[in-house]
Amino acid sequence: MNDKNRQQPKPKHIVIIAGEASGDLHAANLVKEILAKAPDTVFSGIGGTLMQEVGVKIISDLARYGVTGIVEVIKHLKVIKQAFRATQKHLQTVKPDLLILVDYPGFNLRLAKYAKQVLGLRIIYYISPQLWAWKPGRIKVIQQNIDHMAVIFPFEKTIYEDANVDVSFVGHPLTMPEAETKRSLTCEAIHIPSTGKRLAILPGSRINEIERHLPVLFETAKKLRSIYPDLHCVIPIAKTLTPEQIKRYWHEDEVPTSFIENQKATEVANLCDAIIVASGTASLECALLAKPMCIIYKVHLITAIAAAIFLRVQYIGLCNLLSKRMIVPELLQYDCNATELTRVVSSLIDASSPLNQKVTKQLISLKKALSGDTADTSFCSLVLNTLAQEKKIANAP
Repeated sequence: MNDKNRQQPKPKHIVIIAGEASGDLHAANLVKEILAKAPDTVFSGIGGTLMQEVGVKIISDLARYGVTGIVEVIKHLKVIKQAFRATQKHLQTVKPDLLILVDYPGFNLRLAKYAKQVLGLRIIYYISPQLWAWKPGRIKVIQQNIDHMAVIFPFEKTIYEDANVDVSFVGHPLTMPEAETKRSLTCEAIHIPSTGKRLAILPGSRINEIERHLPVLFETAKKLRSIYPDLHCVIPIAKTLTPEQIKRYWHEDEVPTSFIENQKATEVANLCDAIIVASGTASLECALLAKPMCIIYKVHLITAIAAAIFLRVQYIGLCNLLSKRMIVPELLQYDCNATELTRVVSSLIDASSPLNQKVTKQLISLKKALSGDTADTSFCSLVLNTLAQEKKIANAP
C-alpha cells in the first residue's frame, strides 16, 4: 500500500477527572509530561484553571467547588449531579482511550462504575482513597471497576496486592528530586518581610473551609501579635478562591498580612517560620517542607458526628497517619479555637522552643523515610505504557 494512502493513526484521547484543587495540580503536571513525549495526545475532563492552562478541554468546573463533608455535599448536590451527568454524556460521545480518575473518591468511584460497566472503558485511578482510615468497603468497587491503581505511598501497594488489584507505586510528587529544585521563591519576589516572624496560614481551598477557619485564624493572629509584635502573616490564595473571599474575614490593618496570588502555597509556606494548615493534601505537602506546623479543621456538627462514628484512625493529618503517632499537633473542631491555637503556634514559631525542635526533627525523619522508597514507575510512564498496550491489542491479527 502506498504510504500516502495509509491512514494516520488517530490521536489518543485521555479523559481526566480531578474534582479538587490538589487534583487539578497533579493532573496538570501529568498532562505536561505526556504532551512532552506524545504531543498529539488529546485531553478533556473535569478540572480547574491549571488543567485548562495546559490544554485540557474542561467539561465542568467542579474543581472550583471542591466539596467535602456530608452537609457541604448536600448543599452542592445539584452542581455535583450536573457535573456527573455532563461527564457521563462526554464519555459516551468521545469514547476515550483511557479514563484517569484523580483522588475525589465520592464522585470518581461512582463514575468508575458507570464507565466500566456501561461503557467498558479502561481506567487508571491516581491517588488512592484512604481505605485504611475511611470506608474500607470501597475496595470492592475498586476491584470491580478499576484496571490499575497508581498509588503514592508504598504501604498502599500492599493493600491492593492483597486484594488482587493491579497496582503500581508511582511515588509521591513532593518526594521526587525535581520537587526540591523548584523551590526558588524568595521573600523579595513576593514582597514579604525578610526579617521578623513570618507565619504561613493555609486555611483551605474550599469556600466552606474559609468560612469556618478564617474567623478563628484571624483571632489567633491578633493574639499572637501581642506575643510577637514583629509577626507578619502570609496567606497564599488558592486558585479556587478570590482575594475578596479571604479578606472578608481578615482585617490587615489589625494584623500585617500579605495575600499571595499565583504562587504555589507550599513555595510560599517554605519562606515562613511556622505554618498553620487545614487538613488535606496541603498538610502533607507542608509536612514535607519540614517546617514547624500544626493542622486544623472544623466541619459542620453533623459531619463531625459521622466522622467520629466511622473513622477508624486516631489522627486526620496524613503526616501523623503515616507516622502512626502525633508528630504534628492537630487542633480539630472545638479544639480549633483562638486560645488553643495561640498556645500551640506561639511555641512552634519560637525556634528555641522544645515543641519547635521536636516537630522539625520528626518531620525531617518522615521526609527521609518517604523519599527513600523507590517507585515502580513514574505515573507518566504508566499511562503511556497503558496506551501502548491497548494499541498492540487493537492491531493484533
